[in-house]
Amino acid sequence: MLAVVYVLRLEDLARDVHAHTIAGAIAQALGVQQVAGDLADWDVVKARFDTELAAPPAGEAPQDDSARGIKLRALGVTA
Repeated sequence: MLAVVYVLRLEDLARDVHAHTIAGAIAQALGVQQVAGDLADWDVVKARFDTELAAPPAGEAPQDDSARGIKLRALGVTA
């Protein structure tokens, strides 16, 4: 179940990155000045997602400190 939730969330992120990339390309084609961070990078987005998913929840003393336990709580599968 955890793998399914993880993949579904990654698909959501991939769609967001794709939309952001298309919007940035259209803006660039229209001559809009680009600033740092305007173009999304999938590898950076996925790395940040994985890092935040593995981090313990803020303000909680987790009972299960394993990477799997942290991920399950972050995805809302366990309490």
